Amino acid sequence: MSGKPLIIAEKPSAAQAIAEALGGFRRREGYLESSDYLLSWAVGHLVELQAPEEYDPRWKRWAMATLPIIPDAFRLKVLPRTRAQFQVLARLGKQAPRLINACDSGREGELIFRYICQAAGLRAPVQRLWVSALTPEAIRKAFAELRPQAQYDRLYQSARCRAEGDWLVGINATRAFTVKWGDLLSAGRVQTPTLAMLVRREREIEAFRPEPYWEVVAEFVTDGGQRYAGKWFGPEGDRLPDAQSAQAVVERVHGAQGAVESCEAKPVAERPPQLFDLTSLQREANRRYGLTAAATLKAAQALYEARHITYPRTDSRYLAAALVPELPRVVRALGGLPDLASLAAEADLKRVHRGNRRVVDDARVTDHHAIIPTTDVPRGLAGAEARIYDLIARRFLAQFYPDARFLEQEVVTRVGPYPDRFRSRGRQVLDPGWRRVEPEPVRSRRRDPEAGEEEDAPQVLPPLEDGQPVCVGAVESRERTTRPPRRYTEATLLSAMEYAGREVTDEALREAMKGHGLGTPATRAAIIERLKEVGYVRSEKKTLLPTPKGRRMVELVEAAGAAVLLSPELTGEWERRIAAIQAGEYDPGRFMQEIRELTAQVVAQVRSAPGGSPVPAEGGSAARVQVNGAEAGPDAAPDEGDAPDVLAVACPRCGGAVRKGSRGWTCAREGCSLRVPAYLCGKVVDRGVAEEILTRGRSQLIRGFTSPRTGRSFAAFLVLKEGGEVGFEFPPDRPRRPSGSRAGTAGRTRRTRSRAGTQEGRSQHE
Repeated sequence: MSGKPLIIAEKPSAAQAIAEALGGFRRREGYLESSDYLLSWAVGHLVELQAPEEYDPRWKRWAMATLPIIPDAFRLKVLPRTRAQFQVLARLGKQAPRLINACDSGREGELIFRYICQAAGLRAPVQRLWVSALTPEAIRKAFAELRPQAQYDRLYQSARCRAEGDWLVGINATRAFTVKWGDLLSAGRVQTPTLAMLVRREREIEAFRPEPYWEVVAEFVTDGGQRYAGKWFGPEGDRLPDAQSAQAVVERVHGAQGAVESCEAKPVAERPPQLFDLTSLQREANRRYGLTAAATLKAAQALYEARHITYPRTDSRYLAAALVPELPRVVRALGGLPDLASLAAEADLKRVHRGNRRVVDDARVTDHHAIIPTTDVPRGLAGAEARIYDLIARRFLAQFYPDARFLEQEVVTRVGPYPDRFRSRGRQVLDPGWRRVEPEPVRSRRRDPEAGEEEDAPQVLPPLEDGQPVCVGAVESRERTTRPPRRYTEATLLSAMEYAGREVTDEALREAMKGHGLGTPATRAAIIERLKEVGYVRSEKKTLLPTPKGRRMVELVEAAGAAVLLSPELTGEWERRIAAIQAGEYDPGRFMQEIRELTAQVVAQVRSAPGGSPVPAEGGSAARVQVNGAEAGPDAAPDEGDAPDVLAVACPRCGGAVRKGSRGWTCAREGCSLRVPAYLCGKVVDRGVAEEILTRGRSQLIRGFTSPRTGRSFAAFLVLKEGGEVGFEFPPDRPRRPSGSRAGTAGRTRRTRSRAGTQEGRSQHE
C-alpha cells in the first residue's frame, strides 16, 4: 500500500466509475487498491466551518449583545456522522507520496477536497483530475492529462469566499432578526433578495386594479367557403372602452360584405435553441413538466453519476472545439434508443463544426461545457430521470437539424362604408426543421396557468389576395379585463435569479449578464427549497407564493433599513466579485473585508430599528430551544420574547384573539380549546406558521421534524383538527406516522443539541 498515490473522489459512485475506467482495483475497508493507485472517496461534505460557539462560548447564546459574530480566522471541523470515512482519507493521505483530486470538477468539489486536506493535515503534492463526464473514455483521457493543483487555487479562493461570506451574513442576520423580533427569522445573502422578489411581485398583484375592455372578433367567409378569423382594430388599438362601443361595431358589420384590404406574407426562420446549461434545463423542465428546480438537479446528477450525461452543474451553453470530433459517436449511440432512432438517423452531422459559434465556442466554455448525452445511453429510465434525459438528448440532436421555417401572414379585412377593419394573423409551417426533434406541445385553446388568460391557437390562413371579396359569417364582442403581473413559477424565478431580478429574453444580453445573478446554477435550486423549508414560500400548483411569514420577513428588513439584503442588483454584484476572484481579477482579502463590513452594517441597522424585543441581560436564564440546529436563548424563542403577542388572524373556531403563551398560541376567549403549540418534534412553530395554519387550516409541507422515539427526520403538514388541536398530516409518499411523533405529545419531547449552527451558515442559506 505504501508509496502509491491516493485518488480522492467526491462520492462512492464517482470512485466506482474511476475504478472501472482504470481497472485492476480490489476492495479494502473504506477504499480500493490497484497495483498503481489507492482510491477512496468523500461522502459529499466531510468537513465544514465550525459553529459560532466553537470559536467562543459566549457565541453559543443568541443575544444582540454578542453580535456581530466575526471570527479572526475561520476554522474547520469534521462532521461526526462521516468521521470514519474522514479518518480513512487522513490515514491513507498521510502515507501517500502524491494526491489526486478527483472530486467533482467545480467550485464545490474543489472546496470539499481542500477542506479535507486542511482538516487532515495532508501536505503531499496534488494533481487535479478534471472531467466533464464519468465515461471510461473521458476518465482515462483526463488521467493522461492530470493538471497541477495550483491551476485551481483561484477556484478554491472563490469557493472559500462564498462559504465564509455566506456564514457571516447568514448567521449574523438570522440571529439579529430573530433576537430583535422574537420569531425565528432566517436570513441570507441570496435567499433574502430572492424572497424580496416574490414579495414585491405579490404586492404588485394586490395593488393591481383590473379594468374592463372589449374586443370584437369576426369570422370571414370567402366565395370558396374558406373561413378565417379577425380582430377589430382602430387608431388606438384593438381594445374598446365599453360594451356600447363594441356592440355598435357588431351591429355595423353583422352580415355585411367586406374585402381583403392588404395581405402580407413573409418567411421567417427559427434557429434551434441552444444547448442546456443547468438553469435553462431547470426552466424547461418546470415549464413542460412542472418539475421543481431541485427535482431536475437531482435527476440530472443521478444521470451524470450513471454516466449518461456530462457534468450538469454548468453555466455554459457551448461546447469546446476539442469535443467536435466525438459528437458523431454520441449521435450514433442515441440511435440505439427506439424513441430517438429515426431522429438520430436523419441528423446532419456536418451542421455542428468548429465554425458554428452558436454551438462551439471555447471562449464561452467556463469550468464545464453545456450538458449533452454521453455515448453510454440508458435503458429503462422512468420518472423524472427519463424526462430530463429526453430533454437533454433531444436538445442535443436539434443542433444537427436545420432551422424551422414558417410563413407569417398578416391580413387586414375592411368591412362596410364606415369602414371597420379587422386584423388576422396566421402562421404556416413550411419546414419543421429542428421542431421535428423538439416539438412544442400543441393545444387548440388553453388557459394560461400563471395569469388565467385564454390564448387562441395560431390559425392557418387560406390563400388570400388584395381586394378579394369576403362576407362576415359571424361576429361577437368579448368582454375582457386587464391582467395583473404574473406570479413567479420556478421557471420564471430561476430566470429572474439568473439575471438579478431582470426579465431578459434576448440571448446576447443573457450571455453578457452571466455571473451577475443571484446564486449559481448549482445553488439556485437549493435556495428555492430553503425558502420553502423555512416557511417563507409555498407552492400552489406551478406558482410560488410568499407566506405571511415570508412577507413579514421582508417588511422587517425594510423597517430595519437593511436594503442590501433585499437588492437583487447589489447581491448580483457580490456574485460578480466572487466570479472575478476565480478569474484572478479581484482580491479575496478585499472581498472578505467588504463582507465583514456588510455584516456589521446589517447588525447595526437591526439593532437600532424601532420595535422588537428588548435585549436580555447577559447570563439571563430561561428555557432554550433548537433554532436551525443551534441552541437559542430566550430572546430567540417565539414563546419567550416581548414581540407583539397577538396574531394578525382571529381564531377560526370562535373569532377570538389568538395570543402567544408559554406553551404556544391559544385563543383568548374563555372555553375555546384552540392551541397551536410553539414547539413540535424539534421544530419551532413561529408566528408565520401559526397564522398560516389558522388562515388555511394547514401549513405548507415542513421538513426537519424529528421523531422522539426513533430519532429519524420526517416531513409533514401541520393541520388544524376539529377539536382545536394541531396534528400531523403526511404527504402521499409518506403515509405512515413516524413513531412517537403525535403533535399532542411533541411538546414533551426531550430537547437535545444537534449540529450547532450548521444550518445557519450552510450553502442553502446564501
